[in-house]
Parts: sequence; structure tokens; C-alpha cells
Amino acid sequence: MPREPIPLIRKGGFLDAEKLFVLSYEGTVSEKKYFNDFRESVFFNDSGLIEIVPLKKEENSGTDPLSVKKLLKKAKLDYQFKKTDEFWLIIDRDHWETIHKIDFDKLVADCKKENNFFLAMSNPCFEIWLILHLKDITEYNESEVNKLLENASESRKKNHIDVVLGDLQGRGYNKKPNPEIFLPLTKIAIDRAKNLDNKNEPYPKKLGSHIYKLIEKLLKT
Repeated sequence: MPREPIPLIRKGGFLDAEKLFVLSYEGTVSEKKYFNDFRESVFFNDSGLIEIVPLKKEENSGTDPLSVKKLLKKAKLDYQFKKTDEFWLIIDRDHWETIHKIDFDKLVADCKKENNFFLAMSNPCFEIWLILHLKDITEYNESEVNKLLENASESRKKNHIDVVLGDLQGRGYNKKPNPEIFLPLTKIAIDRAKNLDNKNEPYPKKLGSHIYKLIEKLLKT
């Protein structure tokens, strides 16, 4: 039976989807474009059983992990969802812990208190997930791994990871990932991300990304 109309569902989406994946993310460009492109690609499970719902940030809302989580929680209260729907918090570790003193262990504990709340963190940022499509990070030496983790600014607009990603593409990286480059390599990225993942950790404390945990559920088999 089709669900009641939910204003968040995109035009042309599956209104009668059996399962929704509701996404809230920090970034306003890269993550949004990546998931929109993935949703429209041949790699997305378009069987009608699932649908991706990206949440739009409200004006004057923060981009820190706690504000992003509040957006998910508010949507959960405001709209009619099923018990099987999943709510995904997509965030970067970056400087939130070292500079802004976000307690990620407490964030994980708070998410576990909510039904079907999941955390997909990238360390240090979303672009490390993109790099995994093009490069096996275990091939880097310790010095380069440390540079990637630090992700220092190298110009007014680019950090170290942006430069590395641009070099791997053979072109500059402009925060708008090209789906033709990345999406065909999704399964490779998943395998590499799993290889870096310490299964006992709820978020990557070293270089890596847990976005693969969400993508596996959205990928056409």
C-alpha cells in the first residue's frame, strides 16, 4: 500500500517505496551532488523498494555534527516514516574533534538511542571516500598517510586531499565529483574502505570512510 505523501520525497521518486533512506550531511556541494548523481545512475537500486531522501538544511542551521543530527531528528518527528526507514548522519571527522571538541563517542551513543539512526563518518573528510575509488590508500607511505589525515590547506580554496584527488583524476578537483569517473568504481571503493575499517570502531579513527556501509544498501546487486 502506498505511503502517505511525504513532502521530502523528490519529484518523480518512489512514493510507495517500502524503505526510505533519509540522509543528512554537512557539505552543501560534494555530498549533495554525489548522492544525487548516484540516485540517478544505473548503479542505484531502482526497484521501487527503496528511495533516498536528502534533507535540506534550514536557514541559519549549523554544519557541525550535532546540528546535522538535529535536522534528522526533527524530520523524524515532522514526517510520517515507517519503522524500517533508516536515518543516516553523514559527517566528516576533520577538525570537529581536535578544534571544536565534539565528543564523537557521545554522538555515537546518542544515535544508538534513536531507532534506525546510523553514522557514516569519513576521516578526515568526504573526499577520502572519493579517493578510495581511484587509489588503494594502503599503497601510500606513512608520510603521505599523515598528510592525508592532517589535510592541511595548500591554497585559499584547496586542502591537501583536494590536490591529491585532482592529481588522481588528471584534472583539478572542484568539489563536484564527476559521476562518470567515480560511480563505475563503486564496488572497488567499497572493498578498499572495508579493508581500512576496524570493525570494532563505530567511526574511523584512522584514515578511512564508513560511507560504504550506506552505499552497500543502496547499490543495485
